Amino acid sequence: MTMAFDSDTLNSIYTSTQGFCHRCRRKLAFSRFGCDDGRGAWDIDAVRPHPKVLALLPGCLRCVQKPTPRRLPKCAPAPAITDDRPAPAAEEAQAEPPAPAEPPISDTALVGGAAGAVLGGLWGAVLGGLIAIGLQLWG
Repeated sequence: MTMAFDSDTLNSIYTSTQGFCHRCRRKLAFSRFGCDDGRGAWDIDAVRPHPKVLALLPGCLRCVQKPTPRRLPKCAPAPAITDDRPAPAAEEAQAEPPAPAEPPISDTALVGGAAGAVLGGLWGAVLGGLIAIGLQLWG
């Protein structure tokens, strides 16, 4: 399904990253939007920085055509791993399991900080990063 965008919307998407691919930071050419190949050709990449938000960002054709690695949701069960080791001894079975480690803060803080910097300068970057961390920890 191809969506048609007016020139103001395309210009807004293109300038959201100052004319660079949002993944690999290659320089894009505004006039090469929708071209099949070539230097500076780009297309729109729909990104979900948060489950309820859809962001449209420019991406070079190499990055847009590559599949994005998907992360498992926090509530998803860990995949079952089978091994050929014998069952643990009785004394090892009675030991308490280790406490689960806290998930590391991923690049959501960077995305939030970058979005805040575009909208509000230095203070927007700080606030955007903090909001992104809060959404990740409590969202």
